[in-house]
Amino acid sequence: MKKLIVLCIVCLSILPVSGQSWKLVNPKLSFTILFNAQNATSIWAGNWANQMYRSFDGGSSWELVEIGSTDVPNFISSGARSTLDTNVMIVGGFGFDGVRRTSDAGVTWKRVLTDARRALMYYISEALIEDTRVPGTFYGARGTTNNGIWKSVDNGATWDSISVVPSQITRGLCTIAQRADSNNILFVGCKGGVIARSDDQGRTWRRVPVLRGDLSISGDAEIPKIVFSRRVPTTGYAVVAITAPDSIRDNGGLLKTVDGGATWDRIAFSDTSLWSVAVRDGGDGKDDIFLGGFRTSNLPTSIIGDGLVFRSSNGGDSWQRFDDIQWGVNEREDTIRNVWSLHINPTTNKVYMAAETGTFIFDEATSVSESLAPSSHATLQCAVTNTELIVRDLDPDDAPSTWSIYSMQGILVNQGSVLDAHEQHITTSSLPAGQYLLTWGTTQRFRTALFIVRR
Repeated sequence: MKKLIVLCIVCLSILPVSGQSWKLVNPKLSFTILFNAQNATSIWAGNWANQMYRSFDGGSSWELVEIGSTDVPNFISSGARSTLDTNVMIVGGFGFDGVRRTSDAGVTWKRVLTDARRALMYYISEALIEDTRVPGTFYGARGTTNNGIWKSVDNGATWDSISVVPSQITRGLCTIAQRADSNNILFVGCKGGVIARSDDQGRTWRRVPVLRGDLSISGDAEIPKIVFSRRVPTTGYAVVAITAPDSIRDNGGLLKTVDGGATWDRIAFSDTSLWSVAVRDGGDGKDDIFLGGFRTSNLPTSIIGDGLVFRSSNGGDSWQRFDDIQWGVNEREDTIRNVWSLHINPTTNKVYMAAETGTFIFDEATSVSESLAPSSHATLQCAVTNTELIVRDLDPDDAPSTWSIYSMQGILVNQGSVLDAHEQHITTSSLPAGQYLLTWGTTQRFRTALFIVRR
């Protein structure tokens, strides 16, 4: 173990809105986000190669944490933080060698679940969850062709296989979810556009209707995320991803249930590939729903999905599209605009987006003076003139440092080396008017500051 580095309904209404509502807080690849139910400013973001980014100040600074060997091509796409003991976190993902756990808030990590034959264990999309009514109990839905359901009753320390979803139901599992009003009822989103339900805490499974009474949507379809309303726990939402360009018609979209998951049907976005969904309490007693799109690769395709972000503040009656998010490039030089997950911070109700090109926060000020995006780290002082940004570092790093400037949509617009940490002058003459994110530091530890260029 490596040491911690310090650090579609007819007449669907869709209205375009400004992408400026989404503020970039970390320009690194992000798959999932973990919050601390007892500390609103503690955030962990799942990256790749056994790496995670953590912030103790709500996203003003980030440290890179290694949870195992970095010489692996895995991706941390599933995770959960215990509400029984917030020092405990469990994570898994694509190409993982099992499930990893920390019991000391991320200082050390160890593998707590491994395949008996040393095969990789895929927990694809939010496929590790804590029981909503029994803190310290966790479930995992193993992907690829295994279809295994795992359970831990000791805060993730040990795991038992409790069932296997029959291959007659699906060829693979993508995600797992639970209704907040019953710890007996579980759901798995599956390949084939299938939702399977268990009424006995995951021991037995059966398919439920997902589209006009049918038990599957399409052979290529996947159900990568299922969520339930906190306002009305018997209301739920599930997204459908399209993976084959020759199977777009009557595929994809957003499914909804109003009978506790007994039946589902599409309510929006037919022929559109979606990967992520989150819901919080909205105004007028309706759900506030957020959706994110997806496609399988950077190759040209007719699948509509990547770069799409939608919101409905009235339970799905009408939708707003954030259509001018100019997606950037991440540290792997990927430009695909997939939204891998959407999350609601349980203590602040803020919405976070984990995407291929970074971590974003939905910035919705409740007053003229309030902004939900972090401003500047306490040790960075920034002043903006007509032609330059002046940065003073009150806590300079001993290692060589660099700076980068990103637009709020994640596009890298300028970068360079820190030549004078006490007073670095950075030209802004070529930047259009607007708000920007400065990152300052090393690969392992960097701080951020928001600044505004006025013209």
